[in-house]
Amino acid sequence: MATYQGLLRMRIFRCDDHGLARGDGGLAMGHEPKAWYSARTFYRWLTWEGRPFEERVVLFRARSLDEAVELAERESAEYAREGDLEVLDMVQAYRISEDDEELGVGTEVFSKLHALDLPVRAFLDRYDSGPAHTQISE
Repeated sequence: MATYQGLLRMRIFRCDDHGLARGDGGLAMGHEPKAWYSARTFYRWLTWEGRPFEERVVLFRARSLDEAVELAERESAEYAREGDLEVLDMVQAYRISEDDEELGVGTEVFSKLHALDLPVRAFLDRYDSGPAHTQISE
């Protein structure tokens, strides 16, 4: 099993249903029913002023955390090609449901625990990235 530090070096996080990073890849590939997974991916805009970063959370149906990461990597490459973005080297996957469990209002689609020894204000400041860039389509 990979260590947490090893996962950090790989920049791929596979999270169990409690938001804990794990290195075993989740369910084995096979005939298991597909579950819902979310995947968080990161980008850098190449043509937008200031070259802002973007993070997205997208839903997938997969048989394992590894399969969800693979699907996310393919989807993020396509998204980046269409938008002239650079894909950053990190995917965070999270199992949302078991099998055909219904998703709906209030379903948690992503969670990540942060093991940081910081005061509350410092933690929030670390994740407040400044003004958001918004594009309005007509």
